[in-house]
Formats: sequence, structure tokens, C-alpha cells
Amino acid sequence: MLHDLIIEGKIVNPDAIHDAQIAIDNGYITAIRKQGLKSERKIEARRCLIFPGFIDLHAHLREDSSHKWDYKEDFKSGTAAAVHGGITTVIDMPNTPLPCISSDRLIKKKELARTEGVIDILFYGGVSDSNINTIATMQKEVIAYKIYLAETTGGLYIGDDVLPKAIAAVETTAKPLVIHCEDQRVIEKVREGLKVKAHSELRPEEAELSAVKKVLAAASGDIKIKIDIAHVSVYRTLDLIEKRFHCEVTPHHLFFTKKDVQANSFLKVNPPLRSEENRLLLLDAFKSGKIDFLVTDHAPHTKEEKAREFLEAPAGVPNLDTYGNFVAWLIVHCGVPPMLIARVCAYNPAMFLGLHDRGSIEVGKRANLSILDIHKPVKISSERLYTKCKWSPFEGYEFPGAVRHVISNGAVVTEDEES
Repeated sequence: MLHDLIIEGKIVNPDAIHDAQIAIDNGYITAIRKQGLKSERKIEARRCLIFPGFIDLHAHLREDSSHKWDYKEDFKSGTAAAVHGGITTVIDMPNTPLPCISSDRLIKKKELARTEGVIDILFYGGVSDSNINTIATMQKEVIAYKIYLAETTGGLYIGDDVLPKAIAAVETTAKPLVIHCEDQRVIEKVREGLKVKAHSELRPEEAELSAVKKVLAAASGDIKIKIDIAHVSVYRTLDLIEKRFHCEVTPHHLFFTKKDVQANSFLKVNPPLRSEENRLLLLDAFKSGKIDFLVTDHAPHTKEEKAREFLEAPAGVPNLDTYGNFVAWLIVHCGVPPMLIARVCAYNPAMFLGLHDRGSIEVGKRANLSILDIHKPVKISSERLYTKCKWSPFEGYEFPGAVRHVISNGAVVTEDEES
């Protein structure tokens, strides 16, 4: 049989690594063998690691039908940046100018994504005070739901007094739930009583820990849905949740600290960067498998916006373009096993979302592959970024590897680019 495409090299699944050929036909993996497969086209990637297509659980692509934030990012530029970073599926957050709190808004957003996106884009539905009683009506349009327990970009959040009702409402849909855990009351109390010198003081560790405790209390019964604690920034959060909930971490919380913000104010993020000791503890927890997902929390703003007076500047950094580079850093410099990368970057997100057609390299799965060359050092430069905001928190840093090929639904969407 002559296949559409064959990929040959070192396959990395969550439970095994082996050299093989992958046959692809009509967007799906149709055979995996040591050798002997034939095709019209063949990609040899023997110096590389072939991962299941990376899935980013947490990104802000900014576009909706109002187009008010298209200058920051849109579905075309955002998915191009994702591909550059080796990502084949991206899940877009609901906190846009027209928050995704109704089916009508989601349908319009999905149509834009369908015409502009170059990879699969799926969507979160936002939970607000105004739609708690009607969120089930949009369950066909979303892959999961999102709750914000603090003010952040987009202004979509709920008070902790309605948190139990909100969780119960999501539970009726059987969809997964992601929760931004910062306690707004703690933040407001600090804001009133402190002349803030640093962003990390305004949104202290206690804000995250307090919010997590409230989620634990609100979900104390026999909760039948999966819950993910978004962008964990405090190591002690992991002790609180143990294995009761899922959790995620970002590249910036594993790489930078609050001291870095003093030198580069563009590193203002929510939740804030913490101490070096905390960073190392989070990194150790990641390496030991205590953290389920590596997410970008891609949150682009223009250079002009980020250059405003610090407390007025928006929080967030762009991370899609550099995701593959960062994964290479984790493997080469931090000793993270490639099989763990396959788990936290592909398999775990797929299982959390119920995407059983992807997440591992197996016959019958979608042909989504992220092929990483960990022997190709790359210095990050804004000139080679696809994000519309054209800057990176990793500008000038050298990483030990880069994405070489990305296969999305059987199509080669990027190939051997200078990354």
C-alpha cells in the first residue's frame, strides 16, 4: 500500500519511546511499523523527537466578533504562532471584549476561527453572575468552562459567594472546568492597606492559596466533573490540592522570578512571578509528575501597552511561538524525560478535555505530530515571531532546540523553519 505520508524517527508516547515509521492517510495514523512502509512523501526525522501533537489548554487569542482586540492578536496570527511553537490544538479563553457567555457569541467566534485558524481551535465558555442559570444552553459550543475568581483582562469574574452554585451549574453539563484561583477579597484588602511596590505584593501568594481553599470547600462533595487549577504560581498550592484536582503551570512561572520583573516590566503577569525558591520547587514538582499540564497562558499585548506605568500596564505575556523551544529547554537543561513531556503536553490535556482522537501516537488517532529537534540551538528574536504583538519574554535567550515539523490532521503545516 502506498500511503499519503510517512514520518520516520524516534516516537515519544507517554509510556514508551521507540524508533519507527508512521503512516498517515486522510488525516489519520493508519500504520506504525519498524520499517517497510511506503509512501508518496517521506519525512525523515531521525535526529528529532516525534511527539503527539502538543495541546495548549490555556491561550488568549483575543479575537471575537467585535474585533476590538484584533490589534493584539487574531485567530490567523495566533494559530500561526501556535504552529511555530509546535502546537496542533489550542483552547481559547472566554475573556474577550464580548465575553463568551452565550451560544450566540460562541457561534460567531467559532465561525471566525473556522475561516482564519490554521490548526484546531476549541473554546471555553465563561461563567458569570449573569449566565449561571443558562450555561447548559451553550454546552454544545464549548469543550470546557472557565471561572475567574479575580479581576483580570476582560473583566469576567464571579464572587466566591456564588462559587458553589457556579460549580454545580457546570456539573450539570458534564464538561470540564478550569478555575483562575486568586481571591479578589485578598487583593482588595492588600490594595487598601499597602503602598504597593511590586505586582507580586498586590496579588500575594495568599490570594492564590485562599482561592484554592475556597474551591476545595465549594467542591467538597462528590464532584463528578474534572477541575483544573489554572496557572499555579505557588508551590504550596500543590500541597493543598494533592490529586483532588488537576493543575497546570506556565513557562514563565518555571523560568522567571519576581526579581526579573524589576529588570523587565513586560514580565507583569497574573498571577505574578514569585521567588527563586518557589520557582525551583515548582520545577521539581513538574519533573516529578505532580503537575498535569504545561500551558502557554498566551496573553498578548502590544509593546506600547506593556510600556505604560507599571500598575496601569496590562498583565500577560505571549508564549505560543516559543512553546517548543521551552520544551527543549526542559528536556536538555532540566532533565525532564521526553515521555513526561508527551504526557503533560499532549496526552493529559486530551484526556482532560475528552479528546480521545488525539494525545498519543497510535493507529486510528488524528495525525497530529510535533517534531522537535533538541540539537538545534536557537536564540529567540522578535523578528522570527508570528504573534501579532511581535515580542517575547524570552527575547535574546538561547534555547537548545526548536520545532522542526508540525503535522496537523495529516497536513505538513510547518517544515524545518528557522525558529
